[in-house]
Amino acid sequence: MHESPFLPSLPQMALTVLVSDFLRYALAAGAVWLVVNVLLRRRLAARRILDAEPMPGQVRREITYSLSTVVIFAANGLLLWLLIANGTVEVYPDVAHRGWAWWWASLALIIVAHDTWFYWTHRALHHRRWFRAVHGRHHASLHPPPWAAYAFHPVEALVQAIFLPLFLLVVPVHAGVLGLFLLHMILRNAIGHCAHELFPWRWTPRGWLGWITPVSHHHFHHARNRGNYGLYFTWWDRWCGTEDPEYLRHGDEHFAAPHLAGAAS
Repeated sequence: MHESPFLPSLPQMALTVLVSDFLRYALAAGAVWLVVNVLLRRRLAARRILDAEPMPGQVRREITYSLSTVVIFAANGLLLWLLIANGTVEVYPDVAHRGWAWWWASLALIIVAHDTWFYWTHRALHHRRWFRAVHGRHHASLHPPPWAAYAFHPVEALVQAIFLPLFLLVVPVHAGVLGLFLLHMILRNAIGHCAHELFPWRWTPRGWLGWITPVSHHHFHHARNRGNYGLYFTWWDRWCGTEDPEYLRHGDEHFAAPHLAGAAS
C-alpha cells in the first residue's frame, strides 16, 4: 500500500468504519422502529403478525449483541479497505470504467449472491450443535423488533461478515453499488424484524412479487424455529422444500381477507 497524504491513517480509518457501521445499524433500526411502533402504530395495528410483545429485557439484549456485531462488521470493513488499498479487490470510483450495464448487473449479482450465502449459512447454523452454541442467541427473540437486526452471536456475525470480502475477491463493483448493497442489507434486515406485515399480501407472496420474502416469512422463522431460511428471496426455500406453509396460511387469513372481501363487494 503506497503512502499518501490524502489517505487516512489506519486508526482514522478504523474509527470512520466503526462509526459508519454503528450509524448504519442505529439509523436503520431506529427509523423502522419509529415508523412502525410510534408514528404508524395505530394504523399498522391490524398488520401485526402475531399478537405478542418483546419480553422484558429483550431489547436491551438485542442492542448489546448488535453492538458486538457492529464491531465485528467494522473490523471486516477495515480489512476490506486494506484489500482495496492494496489492489487485491477492485472497488472502482468511476462508472465509466465498466459502464452502467455492469453497474446494474453487479448490484443484482451481489444481492442474489448474498441471499444464497445467507440461506445456506443460516440453514447450517440451525444444525443442533451450531444452534445451541451460536444461532440460538438470535432466536432468543421469538417476536423481534427492528433492534434485533444485528443481534448475532460473534461467531455468526463473523460468518455473515466474510461474505463481502469473499465476493469482492472475484467480482469488481463500483463504490456506489457497494454502498447501495450495504444500505439495502440493513434496511431489509430491520424491516424483516419489525413484527408487522408491511408488504401487500396480494403481491407478496401470492402475486407477481412472490419471489420476495415478506416480513411474515422471517417472523414465522423466529416464532416457530423451522424453515424460511432465506433473507431477501423465497427461491431457495421453495427449491429446497424448507418453506414453512404456516406463514402462508396465517397471511391468507389475516392479510388477504380484507382484499378478498373488497374484491367480492
